[in-house]
Amino acid sequence: MNPKSKTRYYLGLLSVVFLFLVGCRTASKRNYFDSKFECFAESGWRDNDKFQKYIENAWLPTRLLYQSDNTNLKQSRIVITGNSLAQLFLPELIQKEFPGEKVVNRGIGGDMTETLLTRIEDDVLVLQPDIIIIEIGGNDMIQGKCLSIIQNNVLKIVEKIQSSKPQTQIYFMAVPPTRVRELNQIVPVFNLFLNQVAYKYKNVKYIEVWDVMREIDSPTLREEYVRPNKDPLHFNEKGYEVWGEKLRPYLKK
Repeated sequence: MNPKSKTRYYLGLLSVVFLFLVGCRTASKRNYFDSKFECFAESGWRDNDKFQKYIENAWLPTRLLYQSDNTNLKQSRIVITGNSLAQLFLPELIQKEFPGEKVVNRGIGGDMTETLLTRIEDDVLVLQPDIIIIEIGGNDMIQGKCLSIIQNNVLKIVEKIQSSKPQTQIYFMAVPPTRVRELNQIVPVFNLFLNQVAYKYKNVKYIEVWDVMREIDSPTLREEYVRPNKDPLHFNEKGYEVWGEKLRPYLKK
């Protein structure tokens, strides 16, 4: 599959994922500060039927494509993985932000910590990367997952990477601000945890983005980073310029 066809394929799958997620965003089920909130401790999404359709129509097809690519690539020094924010870091944007670097993208829209944990060995570690960039956690919080479960999954991801290749550098991108109030309330709590993981584990770093991407006087995504379609969850190309600026110092050989 040529790069342009692959980009169209990814964007098509992401549109499918977005449609699935729209029905899963009942405010009381994702608002950790609501008096009626009960965190979700099961696997998958709160709507299991939609989760199964997502797995069949988006997650598995993307994994099959990645596994085919991995067979041909065999190795990559840098791999980026995680959810739709990772997947939307499209090849042309990666080339723009990291000229001369070979960065392989293994993001999947809709991915959560539990599904990334399931696939990271076959989709990412098989490439024996020296650097893994991870953006994950937002979809867990959209589902109102119990924070203890999300955090435990992150630790398992780190431990799985380090047991495979201890010297691999792991860079956790902060879950960014959005235009969704309930997420902006809880995400900083999760990001604080990621920062703590970086202190606890060798070869793990936390990359902050809220310092640049939030409104000056409000905990929400700045207008200049909002996508043209007013998508409340994802940022535009200027957001990936922030990623590039933050990451470039760490990717030098």
